[in-house]
Amino acid sequence: MPLFAIPAGDIDAAGRSIAADLPVAWLDEQLSDCDLRGAESGHVSGRISRSGAEIVVRGRVHAVLQAPCARCLEPTKLDVDAEMSLLLKPAAPAVLAQKADEKRAAAQAKKAAGGSTKTEPGKKAPKEKEPPEYEFSSDEAEVDVYDGETVVLDGFIREAILLEMPIFPLCSEACPGIRPASPEAVEGGVEPPIDPRLAPLGALRAALAKSGSREPNDDQGAAAGSADASQQKKTKKE
Repeated sequence: MPLFAIPAGDIDAAGRSIAADLPVAWLDEQLSDCDLRGAESGHVSGRISRSGAEIVVRGRVHAVLQAPCARCLEPTKLDVDAEMSLLLKPAAPAVLAQKADEKRAAAQAKKAAGGSTKTEPGKKAPKEKEPPEYEFSSDEAEVDVYDGETVVLDGFIREAILLEMPIFPLCSEACPGIRPASPEAVEGGVEPPIDPRLAPLGALRAALAKSGSREPNDDQGAAAGSADASQQKKTKKE
């Protein structure tokens, strides 16, 4: 259920103010696919008004998020202050139908990706039918749409936040990156946390160490066998 849904009939030319908090749970839900979390409750403020059949939205979005540092992977807080300026036109039925088709096609593709993709030998996999593309005019490309009855701002607020996010978030400009474990920590018996992405390398190192430990034993066995053979030959000669 959207958090910011305003009936279009309640919006007039004089407009109405927008002032609401962005709960942490809402931020987590909206940004879960971007490896972002809400650190504190955010806030959105502005004004929404009507111009004929079009809806004008002007406002600001403030949020404090938590993201992993691009260098050291430690959680870091990011203060986002974004401007939101929208001109929303009522969507034609063809546009709404197109958006519905795109959502259904995306859901079907996601479901198909989780199934088996094997094909019989000698047979080609059937090509998926792509939904027809709607061609936007130059005017429509500069604005967005709403369904003509309800203005839902959740997606626009999410987009405003993401547009202000840095590509490589850093805990500080001087961040040195992932640091190796200090000898003091190892000698003191405190095991440093291991990055799970390095687990395959750790398993390979253990396998190599185990393989290397067997070689001296094999050499010793071979040396002992040679010594026994030499001793037997010497005994026979005597």
